[in-house]
Amino acid sequence: MKEDRFADMTSILGFGLGTQNRLADLNKLLTARIKEADYGRIHQMFEELLAIAQETDIKKMAQKEERLDGLNSDLAGARIELLKEHELLWAMRNTNDAYVWQLGQEIEEAESYLAQPAQEGIADVITRRETLKKRVQELATTKSVGFSFSEQIKLAENNLTSLSDRIWNVMMNLIPLLRGRLSVEHSRIMVEEIKKATGMESEVEG
Repeated sequence: MKEDRFADMTSILGFGLGTQNRLADLNKLLTARIKEADYGRIHQMFEELLAIAQETDIKKMAQKEERLDGLNSDLAGARIELLKEHELLWAMRNTNDAYVWQLGQEIEEAESYLAQPAQEGIADVITRRETLKKRVQELATTKSVGFSFSEQIKLAENNLTSLSDRIWNVMMNLIPLLRGRLSVEHSRIMVEEIKKATGMESEVEG
């Protein structure tokens, strides 16, 4: 421990301030990013697919076949963006946790200094120690906020993972199922056409 780190009031007032400010800036950036996230378009695509799946008139459903391909492509693109956003949040959470750890180290350094006996009778030293105690309290509060914010980021990451998984399930299960229904209908129509053609030929031969 170098006691001269706390040798003057300016050093004490600025102690831990850099890490504190970087953590606050990151907090603002991530809060804005999470708040501005809009996944309404993805949910609209889910609703459109559900409407197609609930269509009982197969001919009307067949009219949506081209749209089905478009939705599959759009969902694939949306999933890629979600995975990118998840990776970014993960990296930013790691940065947040690194700042929180740094604050913890600085708090320990200050507390170690404060644990040393004060030089009684020296008013300036006593004042500086009291100021440092307040700084430690401020840093501890910021550290707690950082811990809490890390949990918020994890929640946002989990939401992205959940939405990404839903898209994957739709692409791997629902869309192939709908295509299967359409394929069966196309086959049925083709068989009917063949039967009609065969019946017409029999009549001509007769």
